[in-house]
Amino acid sequence: MVRVPPPGRKQAHTIGEIYGRVLGARTVVEDLSGVHGPLRTPDVRVLWGNGTETVHVEAGVRYALDVARVMFSPGNIAERVGIASRVPPGAVVVDLFAGIGYFALPIALFSGATTVYACELNPVAFRFLLENVRINRATNVIPLEGDCAEVAPVGVADWVIMGHFDAQEYLDVAFRCLRRNGTIVYHELCPKEQYPDGLTQRLSTSARKHWMRVTSIRTRIVKSYAPGIVHATAEVSVTPDPRGRATETLKKGHSVRNPVIE
Repeated sequence: MVRVPPPGRKQAHTIGEIYGRVLGARTVVEDLSGVHGPLRTPDVRVLWGNGTETVHVEAGVRYALDVARVMFSPGNIAERVGIASRVPPGAVVVDLFAGIGYFALPIALFSGATTVYACELNPVAFRFLLENVRINRATNVIPLEGDCAEVAPVGVADWVIMGHFDAQEYLDVAFRCLRRNGTIVYHELCPKEQYPDGLTQRLSTSARKHWMRVTSIRTRIVKSYAPGIVHATAEVSVTPDPRGRATETLKKGHSVRNPVIE
């Protein structure tokens, strides 16, 4: 997979052939403009060779994929490898945007998580997710095909993974997945001048909406995405706000001693 700058576009096929022959590759594919839409479909073209299905091996995980049909970002290796070291043994994890298993597989194989629910909307990516669960023998992964808003399990998760740039639209789903105390790993594209305050404010506001109290937020810039735009991530740990329970009890018509109402 290569990127060809505009001055070299007329010679792109020649460039592809040189790469292919020197590296002994079967196929050379040009990344034209990244991925698009809710299915994260790549925009690519074959420069040299044929066949776009392959198996990528990374940090002990095998990822079968079709580079012309499903997303894979080699620049996010630190995120994929690092997540497994932070999820504690015995945790239940829900990955809302699993793709071919980018985060779900390292967590399942190396963290000691008991169960990893892997939700994926794109049917092509889901087919490769099933294959990757099989070839990695990840028996603790439960693949769920469909929109995470409809298929994600409710009230089961200790950790929720949100590896999608539209994650902000699915924060309600993430909070529904948590069973009590928990951690949400959140990704977004953020204007550089809004980092980290805009990011942390969005997460804190969403937590309050769901009667959760933020106990910690750790933010990090993964990489520069475009001029003035960064790919940012946050790990937000939350716990139920006791004031929420008091308010819910009042709504049900029961009396409460010294309730706190905002």
